[in-house]
Amino acid sequence: MKIITLLTDFGSFYPAQMKGVILSRLADKAQDITFVDIAHDIPPQDVRAGAFALLSSVRYFPTGTIHIGVVDPGVGTERLGLVVESGGQIFVGPDNGLLLPAARSLGTPGSPPQAYRIASFEALGLGSAPVSNTFHGRDVFAPVATLLALGKSPSGMGPRVRPKDLNFGEAKKTDRGVEATIIYVDGFGNLILNMRKLPAFPVKLMGVKLKRVRTYAQARRIEPLITLGSHGFAEIAVNEGNAAEAFCLKAGDRIELEEI
Repeated sequence: MKIITLLTDFGSFYPAQMKGVILSRLADKAQDITFVDIAHDIPPQDVRAGAFALLSSVRYFPTGTIHIGVVDPGVGTERLGLVVESGGQIFVGPDNGLLLPAARSLGTPGSPPQAYRIASFEALGLGSAPVSNTFHGRDVFAPVATLLALGKSPSGMGPRVRPKDLNFGEAKKTDRGVEATIIYVDGFGNLILNMRKLPAFPVKLMGVKLKRVRTYAQARRIEPLITLGSHGFAEIAVNEGNAAEAFCLKAGDRIELEEI
């Protein structure tokens, strides 16, 4: 049994075509595939949000899992398509940094991620089917994932390359507190920050005190709070409310948590 995950900004319509391509190419082995949809509601073209969602998910999958990640503003350009191997899992997608935080999280100092450029379809034995300029998820990455599911090695996909990286940056200590970046806003309106630890001191945001808690319920209803989320990053939330709306903030915004 092979697990293939999909993460995209496509919404509900296009991922089915990717799955259809994979199942058709697998033919009588299609029953050996389990699909897992990580997310298809990544904000359009938001590579950073997609990278965060993938990073937050891959640790829970077993060795041998194939992850297809497609948040691809550069689709149809000269940007490369990649296969990345790390920690026994395989990633397929565009060379725009989307795959690297997740792949790097599975690697070790002695065994970092290995990336390979996807060669031509003719070189891979995939035939000469037309490739859309706007849908490489279906026409490139899905067929490549099929080859991997059938046992082709990542190194057989093409030459070794140095992929484009993406990192979330680091929070910085300031004279007044900590400066951080919002790297993701989840469906509850929680603001995920590029901080792996909570500040060592009480803080306020835009003049509003953030209660330091372990659980959301430790705050009063509609009380702003700061906690360490299940993904391992600090997050600002409003108990039974929406922090993004309350503070009028979005992913990519730089904020300052002022010491009280």
